[in-house]
Amino acid sequence: MTGLDTRYGFSEQPIFDGGTPRDRDELAAFYHRLRQANDALDGDLLRQIWSAAPDAVFFNTNGHAYYGLEDWLKIWAFYGPRLIRSEPGRTGRVRVVIRDDLAVIVDDHLTRSLQWPDDVPRPAFVSPYYRATIVCRRESGEWKGWHAHYSSGQPGPRPEQVGWGQRTA
Repeated sequence: MTGLDTRYGFSEQPIFDGGTPRDRDELAAFYHRLRQANDALDGDLLRQIWSAAPDAVFFNTNGHAYYGLEDWLKIWAFYGPRLIRSEPGRTGRVRVVIRDDLAVIVDDHLTRSLQWPDDVPRPAFVSPYYRATIVCRRESGEWKGWHAHYSSGQPGPRPEQVGWGQRTA
């Protein structure tokens, strides 16, 4: 993964299931660049790594779906001037399942690197933690993102890991 911004490295070594060493390296580099593009809301970088197929879909933490790359970039154009960039967030446990020309990347706990300025109303859906599930497919020999699903996450133990009636925070 030469030439990549080291601030976007994995917080812990990803877990791979399937694929060749080359697939694993390429998908790790893909996820690295996707995080970099997402943090900077960099449409040019996203266009390099994301499928141009109109059936590609992005589910944002705002609860809306965006179909096709150009539709996804509309939300980035909206948020871009309204957010403050900070240091890149950390990844959680990253798992990558590779089967033939399809791969799924799951990051169970990311922290946000985009902050809301004081004079911009903070939407109710914004959480400091989120999860990412990315589906990639091989197009013309290259791994491209095809589906992204981001959802709010929570710190601490899951409900079944805490005794009934106990607080989790």
